[in-house]
Amino acid sequence: MNNLLGKMEKRFQECSLVIKIFRYRWYLLIPFKWFYFMFLRSFKVYETEIDKKRGCVVDTGVIYNPRGKKLWSLLIGVAQGNMKWYYSSEEVFDNLERKLKKK
Repeated sequence: MNNLLGKMEKRFQECSLVIKIFRYRWYLLIPFKWFYFMFLRSFKVYETEIDKKRGCVVDTGVIYNPRGKKLWSLLIGVAQGNMKWYYSSEEVFDNLERKLKKK
């Protein structure tokens, strides 16, 4: 499939309209995943912290099980990751500056 549409290494914002529409397919799975994780299996998020002595990430053993709206928003984030929908640091800082100037 990648050969038909070319390499899909570009991020979402830089793609053509046809590629964007194709990547929106990940949104179609969200209601099914939400139902699956709400009623059939839990969506577990493991809490971690940074160990300053060793300089690595350590599992704390705390498990968070998001439900409802929080689960829906996490699944949207997962879908956007699959779509390669992300912003560069320059775009983030430009948007913050624009919003701060409006206030």
